[in-house]
Amino acid sequence: INVNDFDYSMLDNIINHVTIIKTNKKMSYYNLCTSFDIETTSTMQGETKFAFMYIWQFAFENVLVYGRTWEEYQHFIHKIVEKLKLNDHLRLIVYIHNLGYEFQFMRKYFEWQDVFAVDTREPIKAVTTDNIEYKDSFILAGLNLDHVAKNLTKHKIKKLVGYLDYQQIRTSKTHLTDDELEYCVNDDKIVVTSIYEQIYENCDIPKIPL
Repeated sequence: INVNDFDYSMLDNIINHVTIIKTNKKMSYYNLCTSFDIETTSTMQGETKFAFMYIWQFAFENVLVYGRTWEEYQHFIHKIVEKLKLNDHLRLIVYIHNLGYEFQFMRKYFEWQDVFAVDTREPIKAVTTDNIEYKDSFILAGLNLDHVAKNLTKHKIKKLVGYLDYQQIRTSKTHLTDDELEYCVNDDKIVVTSIYEQIYENCDIPKIPL
């Protein structure tokens, strides 16, 4: 669903049936499977190489939302925080496959209260002041998305290949075909499904190892 067409009341049914898990650290979490991903373009300006995001995707259980700008994502997250009533004692965990990459693009668009990194430019957990807790599903799985998909035990999802020409420069205004859009959101399907299986194995989302 394009974020501009997204009806936030769709989340009511999910929220009303989800468990809130309390931990011994006086923090509670929605026991939800969510993931975030972006696609970027790299190009040259003179002799300087730079990159920018041209589409983002967010999976909220089986609801997939996408937008084209950071401003749209900021508004989307603001509405999610508002809808879920997140606060300093209630968070939403969002998984990103290779958080270190996405973080370099998104870090200036949000305020952060806590970032845990294993090396320079390698955060594996980052918490916004709005209590969205991003975690790295790549370091959790130790596998790329293709192998994560192949290792799913309860679901069958394949990593799509060949739908995006990475040599093409795309912006937020570039039209995407249905195949290109499906390629983009498919990665989120893999991540959110793998987290579902992790919750099944570990019982609750806060118990999934970092």
